[in-house]
Amino acid sequence: MTQERSSIDVADDYRDSHATRGGNYDKILAETPFDAYMANFEDEYLRKIVPDYFPDGVPRYLDFACGTARITSTVSSFARESFGVDISESMLEQARRKCPHVRFVHADITREAPQLGKFSLITSFRFFGNAQQELRQAVLKRLSDMLEPGGLFIINSHRNPNSLATLLGSLTGLKHDLDLTFPKLTALLASFGLKIVHTRPIGFWMYRARMMGDARYPSPKALRLEARFSSPFWTPWAPDAIVVARKQS
Repeated sequence: MTQERSSIDVADDYRDSHATRGGNYDKILAETPFDAYMANFEDEYLRKIVPDYFPDGVPRYLDFACGTARITSTVSSFARESFGVDISESMLEQARRKCPHVRFVHADITREAPQLGKFSLITSFRFFGNAQQELRQAVLKRLSDMLEPGGLFIINSHRNPNSLATLLGSLTGLKHDLDLTFPKLTALLASFGLKIVHTRPIGFWMYRARMMGDARYPSPKALRLEARFSSPFWTPWAPDAIVVARKQS
């Protein structure tokens, strides 16, 4: 079976997909088992990864496509100055309620360039696996310009067409619109001067859609299997992964 898809995932032009969904986005995420599973493990791993790379705190942090501040609320606790950017005003309304200490900006950075300066850390979650290739490239061009040399870019690689569940589903003739494999993502980042330095796979062991539908966090089984398949080796076949890339000087 293919990966589960929630109703918050995809549009022909991803710019249009979340314009009015701020009011129910968090609820839908929480009620979709695998989305909630990914979100919980992403939060857990980010709380370990960010301090490891920034033991003295993050000087300036930007969350792109921040949505309702799910990732912003986690990472901004390690930053001295935090910003969020999103194209959806309804999402930003929720974000501002959650994180009043963060400066949120309503903008499409592919069409306008808000003057926010340079950042030592930029995150972007649930964006690249959903967006069309042209939009990915346009966004990365802007974000790479906003990232300091040596700065970190942390994203998630989700909706991977080479995940076990999707590959097995393809063998049975099931169709999907997924295209961002891990090798393709690696090449895309490299084309904008971003070199992957660390990955943390999530959900590699889930080879059936039913498993994703029954995903629970933190169950003893999930904790055991996530620990067993924590090596970056499994990232190309995991349905989700945290990806850390560094901007080359």
